[in-house]
Amino acid sequence: MLELEHRTLISTGAREWELEPGMYIYVGSAMNSLSERIGRHLRLEKRKHWHIDYLREKSRVLAALLLPSDRRMEEELSRFVSKYGESVKGFGASDCNVESNLYRIELEAVSEVFYAIVKNWRERDDSFFD
Repeated sequence: MLELEHRTLISTGAREWELEPGMYIYVGSAMNSLSERIGRHLRLEKRKHWHIDYLREKSRVLAALLLPSDRRMEEELSRFVSKYGESVKGFGASDCNVESNLYRIELEAVSEVFYAIVKNWRERDDSFFD
């Protein structure tokens, strides 16, 4: 979960998004090294590769929720989070079958979405976010 304090233009060179101030939830995956990927996203000094790298230099990380799994859940989780927030079309989802992996979410919905994700993950089966 990230926070933008001001309206911000995120530009990767190939794409641009103008984001409103507020809370955002980014959904990603790291099938081989979850803790290393999160550590990379938390660092500000790095070579930019993913859309999230460009957002990170202009935002503040508020929380990270790690869901270890042997199964790729990125698209499923992204569709689930989309029920709680407004998608930023085309952000972070170029290799997925979803329109976005970044969602602007109202502060009041943060605890609800985090609780629902953890509850569904703990009680998981083959399609726990549907």
